[in-house]
Amino acid sequence: MSDKPFPPSPRRLALARQAGMTAASPMLVAGLACAAIAIGVSVGRFALGQAIAAACNGNAVLPAARSLVMQVLALALPLVGVAAIAAIAAHLAQTRALWLPRRTIRDAPALDRGALARTRSTAFDLLAATVIGAVGFGWLWIFAPRLAVLFELAPSEMLRASVALGASFLAALAVAYLAIGVVDAVARQLELANALAMTSTEKREDDRLTGADPRWARQRSLLARDTASEGAALATAVAGCAVVILGDDLAIAIAWDATKRPIPTRIALGRRARATQLVGLARRHRIAVHRDPLLARALGDGEGPVPEGRWRSLADVLVAVRH
Repeated sequence: MSDKPFPPSPRRLALARQAGMTAASPMLVAGLACAAIAIGVSVGRFALGQAIAAACNGNAVLPAARSLVMQVLALALPLVGVAAIAAIAAHLAQTRALWLPRRTIRDAPALDRGALARTRSTAFDLLAATVIGAVGFGWLWIFAPRLAVLFELAPSEMLRASVALGASFLAALAVAYLAIGVVDAVARQLELANALAMTSTEKREDDRLTGADPRWARQRSLLARDTASEGAALATAVAGCAVVILGDDLAIAIAWDATKRPIPTRIALGRRARATQLVGLARRHRIAVHRDPLLARALGDGEGPVPEGRWRSLADVLVAVRH
């Protein structure tokens, strides 16, 4: 079983937030901002092309240049605004705050910053750079013929085509950034969840500190009430089961009776700390506990009736424990 079987307490979560621990992914923020720009350019490319063509068709070079600059600024500023809004929205969705400064808080959990964590971070950065570089090179490889034809077009047509190709390039980069950002966000979530989880020693210390802090009195009473209710329901369910199948970090309570419940049913399932609780309840009610990691893994996909394909293996277990 895991060395951190207990979920984080409300106090631990609050300390982590005060210390600035989040799973926000800068890659995902950059990907959404790039996607917003790509969409904006794709939507406004016709207007931008017309503005460029109108500026280039002017009689004087200087007025045309000024008009071109004004038109580009008029279309670029909204794109920058859209990108900023998308980036802020992505950041808020991940952190629920505009700014969470990193601070040193006593007893607060901390992310792993050891050599292995630095190696994983460096490897991921190299992988991200490789993917983005490969996407950029692939785009150039595919659109190289179109880029070569650009110089054969009239100036106004060349600028319109350049805007369209620029939108295509931004879209390719946005897809690459979003794919990397999703992977980065998931990895950061898993890293944060592992850092917030508690060992038995940490849980005892957290319970002691929580009990001495009046700010957590209401949270503690609500948690105790929910835990007591859940524990009573679980004890009732385990008391009526026939056997508990135990795996490496998984326990499943199976109910079966030849007349009342002819179809074996998974009435309770627990992982890590809950698995330990299930085993303790089974021993308290003198219910047989059978260790079979393969069978437990096969039955651990949810509660309810046991799939018919597993009846043979389960029947052998029930016969063995009853004798």
